[in-house]
Amino acid sequence: MTVKIRKQGNSLMVTVPAGFNIKENAEYSPVMDANGIISYVPVHKNLFEQFPDYDFKTAIRKMNLNDNGEVRGNENVW
Repeated sequence: MTVKIRKQGNSLMVTVPAGFNIKENAEYSPVMDANGIISYVPVHKNLFEQFPDYDFKTAIRKMNLNDNGEVRGNENVW
């Protein structure tokens, strides 16, 4: 399959085939590598932005997943 780049205003547009099943208003970040290959990477939202008051430490304690005090690496961060 081949698609053509077209100009719309000051921007160049690339059409996305309907068979890709991409939803309208989906957000992608364009990336071009050293070889000129253009990729569109889906933008992922931060899951915690919708709950800014969420207390992760309290949630861990409620699930009885507290730190056992044994140092094995960098896991004892609090």
